[in-house]
Amino acid sequence: MSLPDKKYQKEAHLSALIALGMILFIFEAFIPRPIPWLKLGLANMATLIALYWYGPLSALLVSVYRILLGSLFVGTFLTPGFFLSLSGGIAAVLGMILMVRAHLFGIWAVSVVGAAFHSAGQLFVGYLLLLHNPIIIQLFPIMLLYGLVSGTFIAYFSLLILQRLKKEFAF
Repeated sequence: MSLPDKKYQKEAHLSALIALGMILFIFEAFIPRPIPWLKLGLANMATLIALYWYGPLSALLVSVYRILLGSLFVGTFLTPGFFLSLSGGIAAVLGMILMVRAHLFGIWAVSVVGAAFHSAGQLFVGYLLLLHNPIIIQLFPIMLLYGLVSGTFIAYFSLLILQRLKKEFAF
């Protein structure tokens, strides 16, 4: 395969991951939740896969594009929910990049830390944009516990997908 073909292949793969993330983002927006702001974060699978398949910049691109496009489809673009999602997504990617670069942790820990950073990013922006009250920090332990569960769930399915991709594309 020539060099330009590999470039287009990467673009096609990243586009597919953005689409997958966006579909999961939209799907999850319509799932009833016991607590309005708690979601599993299914769309983060696309980001985690991009991180392990193509690296940090690709993961950031997948995360930002899926949030931007997904928010346009569900009607939350430029709302407080959009900014919470975007800040959480960017914080999650940065946390996951730090974990991967440390070369000490596997996908399980990377995913859980991504979930924790996502919560921290959302709470920080929630404090700045919405509440302006430090009481919001009391939500962090609940969100961390939930992030432990959801991060583990996301890691499991991302690992299955990555194993399949390695067989198909030999990366």
